[in-house]
Amino acid sequence: MTAFRAALMTAAALTILSAPAGADESAERPQMRVDYDQATVVRLDRPAKTVVVGNAAIADALLVNDRTVYVQGRMFGNTNIVAIDGEGNEVINTLVTVGAPMSQQVTLYRGPSGQQNLACSVHCERTVTQGDLAMQGMAQDADRKVEISSKAAELSSQRK
Repeated sequence: MTAFRAALMTAAALTILSAPAGADESAERPQMRVDYDQATVVRLDRPAKTVVVGNAAIADALLVNDRTVYVQGRMFGNTNIVAIDGEGNEVINTLVTVGAPMSQQVTLYRGPSGQQNLACSVHCERTVTQGDLAMQGMAQDADRKVEISSKAAELSSQRK
């Protein structure tokens, strides 16, 4: 048995021993689904002072008032959102899955030329969604706009 295989077996055994039999963390916590580029409201049953997102690249959360949180899907994936009251106690700890809209969307897969997404209502219209080849160019353009705005604001503050 190689040293690597022995280390791998030891790590697997420790993982199995550290979790109670049948424990499924996701079954114990509430779960929610948010569509990519959409927002939803979460109403809290008691006041919160702070909201924290596990991975802000996947979802964003805004505490609007002490009982209302807006959650926005930013990128496909899974993360969690934790709301904490003024005494440091958890108000909610929710798993969040961000995915593609479940309706009114069609994705065309075109082999090496990539995918195209269409938003469909009465008619289908081209949209750019995460995973499209065109998304990279749009993301670079958005980054450039932010950079230009930041530089303009910096120059403006230096003139004062």
